[in-house]
Amino acid sequence: MRRLPIYLVLDVSESMAGDPLAELGHTMESIVDSLRQDPHALESVHLSVIAFAGKAQLIVPMVELMTFYPPRLPLGGGTALGAALDELMTRIEVDVKKTTADQRGDWEPIVYLLTDGRPTDNTDHAIARWQRHFASRAHLIAVTLGPAADLALLKRLTDDVVAMETASAEALGRFA
Repeated sequence: MRRLPIYLVLDVSESMAGDPLAELGHTMESIVDSLRQDPHALESVHLSVIAFAGKAQLIVPMVELMTFYPPRLPLGGGTALGAALDELMTRIEVDVKKTTADQRGDWEPIVYLLTDGRPTDNTDHAIARWQRHFASRAHLIAVTLGPAADLALLKRLTDDVVAMETASAEALGRFA
């Protein structure tokens, strides 16, 4: 069966300490709960979590929706969005099965990028690489978690930029 890979790319920088981190966890759980109510999603969705602060790290490798358990999210200094994009692109290359003459590949991946701030690393190379090689084969939804998010930068990645204040986590699940 074809899989629908969904990546949660989560900002866990120090500005997320306290209530924002709890809200991030709640948002992740709400997206997962929304997906679990869809019979088609139960059969096809596979999830992975990448967290980023001063560096990017794969927290949960690609797993079936029903076996996904929301991880404990680490906090760190910095907001290495460029590194997170690089890790995401690596994971897409490794995880997503391509169509061959013998079998159909996975569906186009969906990426939820949740952030509250501005990158502390250089994102130009990663954004250019995303636009050249991945934007046409993955659907990225950028979700801002507060007024300090760099909207101009996120708009360079995707046209789908939503503010968590105006979109419920359940509504985010409808992008899948």
